[in-house]
Amino acid sequence: MGSIELWTGSALADLGPARQRSILGVLLVDPERPVPLESLVDRVWGDRPPAGVRNVVHTYITRLRRALARASAEMPEPIGLVRTPAGYQISTDPGTVDLVRFRRLLKSAQQEGLGDQERSTLLQQALHMWRGDALGGMQSDWAARLRETLRQLHHEALSQWADAEIRLERPGSVLAELRAALLTDPLSEQLCERLMLALYLEGRSVDALEYYQSMRRLIAKELGTDPSRRLQRLYETILRGEAADPAPPPERGGGDPHSAVTHGVGTFQVLAHPRPTPHIPQMLPLDLPDFTGRERELDVIQRTLTQPTDSQPSAVVLVGGGGVGKTALAVRLGHRLRSAFPDGQLYAALRGSGTRPADPHAVMGRLLRVLGTDPDRLPADPDERAEVYRLALAGRRLLLILDDAVDDEQVQPLLPGSADIAVLITSRGRLSTPLGARVLQLPDLPHGHSVRLLARMLGPERVSQEPAAAAAIARYCGGLPLALRAAAVRLNTRPHWSLSRYAERLSDEGRRLDELAHSSLSVRASFTASYNALPKDAREALRCLARLEVPEFDAHLACPVLGKDFATVEDACEQLVEAHFLSVAEPAGADLPTRYRLDGLQRSFAQELSSGRAGALDEAVDLSI
Repeated sequence: MGSIELWTGSALADLGPARQRSILGVLLVDPERPVPLESLVDRVWGDRPPAGVRNVVHTYITRLRRALARASAEMPEPIGLVRTPAGYQISTDPGTVDLVRFRRLLKSAQQEGLGDQERSTLLQQALHMWRGDALGGMQSDWAARLRETLRQLHHEALSQWADAEIRLERPGSVLAELRAALLTDPLSEQLCERLMLALYLEGRSVDALEYYQSMRRLIAKELGTDPSRRLQRLYETILRGEAADPAPPPERGGGDPHSAVTHGVGTFQVLAHPRPTPHIPQMLPLDLPDFTGRERELDVIQRTLTQPTDSQPSAVVLVGGGGVGKTALAVRLGHRLRSAFPDGQLYAALRGSGTRPADPHAVMGRLLRVLGTDPDRLPADPDERAEVYRLALAGRRLLLILDDAVDDEQVQPLLPGSADIAVLITSRGRLSTPLGARVLQLPDLPHGHSVRLLARMLGPERVSQEPAAAAAIARYCGGLPLALRAAAVRLNTRPHWSLSRYAERLSDEGRRLDELAHSSLSVRASFTASYNALPKDAREALRCLARLEVPEFDAHLACPVLGKDFATVEDACEQLVEAHFLSVAEPAGADLPTRYRLDGLQRSFAQELSSGRAGALDEAVDLSI
């Protein structure tokens, strides 16, 4: 529940370097279950283990055994690290692990019939165990995902504590803790609801209403949707100045939560009604009115999603580089297929290209709320939440769009268990899930469609007056819709500029990426997101390849520039192909090495990197195109 530490009394034990402590952290997450060696390696190093990783693990295990033995020598039962047929396991009382104690306190506080004062005390004890970000010091993808899940569990405990304090007529005591938690999770409607109610009960109605408006704007910007109906009802209650009583504590025996009696849901009372009909979600962002082209891709995806076969399920993975228009195409298709999916359309922005990809556990909670699940009935346990999610989707004819996915582990938990759900995933990288999905590579816009898109954004009259200049602008934009939109916005904000003048500015390759940026529309920022996700060797290769005087080359030609052997250079080039910085030229023959191309805007970006322009890596990233 913070950095990975071992305390015996008031003494802090020396657990060695970060990777060694990480191994201990993995074993302590579930101390009653052994961890296989392969899982240990994956959770500590991810997909980049060092050479001879098994020997490294064995060395760390040996050192940990010594450190644990020294630290616990005077304890009645020394801490051990044993190897079983199923893997490695810590031998100690699970109750000495802070995460286990936190979960036990949370479970105790959730008992029905418990008094609010006792419930609040238990939850405070649980919350006080947090010392910072969970698994502090661990850098693997597994640790990041678990850290996010545990953060949600912390918010669950915080919300329950706030409920108890509000029922005890102490709403002011929860304000500071809720505000601090919302700084780290500003999209949490669960915490926002508690904060709004506490402010309202403290007589600060204006602050409560202002906070709702800021949350509404943030949700619209980040998720392309509105706050939950539940949060909207609380806002309306505060706006009208009506009573918003805290929910009563749980009662023994419970009863049917759907019976027509008044009962508490969340933190304020509502009148329960008979079980409602399933909510029909309409989560699609606004369709672009000037969307142009892509008819072939639209037709292929539409047939796949609406006419599945035994060998081809209704699932598509749409792959393409940053700014090529994956999101716009997915949204256009979703609107086109409304009638084919009468039970609604679900949309989740996974932010895979950004620095903080969405946590699938949190996304699942968001989708469940949109599907009508009571926020206070969302399980904190990931496995339980996944079961509720699959059950909520079962039997519905829905379209699920997972936009801007980062990897399989982010996508896998969000996949439905029913063949009735059509799934469309967009990603910059190739994914292996869902199994059997059609993978479609989205190319750049053809030149004619690029000019047509410019005409729709600038107006046909302006383009028809300077057709040659419009064609030149389209060429400089390289068929990239993001670049075309940035160019059009720039020209529309400068109506006194001729297209010829702007085309001349774009002809300067050293300034081209500066010209193709306006507000949140930035080709450089989009490329930077992909560049930052590359391995170190591939980033170095892109910087060096910009020094080649020819746009087309093979690995042999690139070897002297990179100073590496053929296999290493070829691997780096293939990674750059997957990241959409290089393209593959027409093959010259089966026995000849692959030829690659670095040209267009990607070459401009690589040359900026090679020259050390700081702006290439410092610009904010917009992920909505």
